[in-house]
Amino acid sequence: MDQGPTPPRDGGHAEPPSGRGVLEGAFLLLEELARAGEAGLTGLAHATGLPKTTVHRLLDQLTALGAVERHGSRYRIGATVARLGRSWNTHRALERSAVLPLRQLASATRATVCVTVPHAGQMTVVTGIPAAAREFFPHLSGQTLPPDSAADVVFAATEPPAAPPHGHSTAQWSRRLRRARDRGADVHQYEWEGERSCLAVPVHAPSGEVVAAVGVAVVDTRRLGTTIEAAQRAARMLSTSLGQAITPSRRN
Repeated sequence: MDQGPTPPRDGGHAEPPSGRGVLEGAFLLLEELARAGEAGLTGLAHATGLPKTTVHRLLDQLTALGAVERHGSRYRIGATVARLGRSWNTHRALERSAVLPLRQLASATRATVCVTVPHAGQMTVVTGIPAAAREFFPHLSGQTLPPDSAADVVFAATEPPAAPPHGHSTAQWSRRLRRARDRGADVHQYEWEGERSCLAVPVHAPSGEVVAAVGVAVVDTRRLGTTIEAAQRAARMLSTSLGQAITPSRRN
C-alpha cells in the first residue's frame, strides 16, 4: 500500500517511445493520472520521466480514445478507462464482501482504506475507499503496490522464506516478517512530502490461508495502535464474510 509518486527517470530525458514503448508510455501516464487525479503536461512529464513532446502526443491519442479527458490545461482519467476498470471481476466476491468492513474502517480511521490481493505477480488493489491521505496513494481498483509494501509483507510472513525485495538485506527482511507475524500487521514508513505510513493486516480463508490484505493509509501515527486494531476488526469481519460466502458452495 505504500506506493508514492513515480520518480522521474533519466531526468525527464527518456527516448521517445516506439512500438511496445508507446504502450508503456501510455500506461505510465494513465498510472500517474490515476494516482494524482488530475495533472498538467509539465507535471506528467516530470512524474513519468517522458519528454514533454511525447507526453503531449500520447495525451492527444488517449484523449481521442476517451481514455483521458482534458479540462483546460489539465488532464484526468476518462470514461473509457473507468468502464474497463469496472469490468475487472476476478475478485468480485471479495469486493462485495469488503463493502461493509471497509465502510466501517474508513469511518473509524477517517483514512483511505483498501483490500489488496496478489495478482499477476504484484499486490493489486481490488477495492478501496478514498478519504484522508489519498493524495499520496488513492487506492484505486487495479492499482499495484511496490514489492516491499505492507500488504506484501503480511503475505510473505506466512510463506516459506524467499529472497528479499530490492533494497532489503536478508536479515532486515526476516526481522520485518517476524514483526508482522508477532503483531498481526505490518507498517511501512517512507518519505514523500514528509513521513508517510501505510499498514496492512491479513484476511484469512476458512482454511487459515491468507487470501487478501486490508490496508490503511495512516493519517496520524500517534493513533497507530488504534488504527491497527480497527484494521484487524475489519479483516476479521471480512474473513467471516468470505467464510459464509464459500461454505454454501462447498455443501453443493
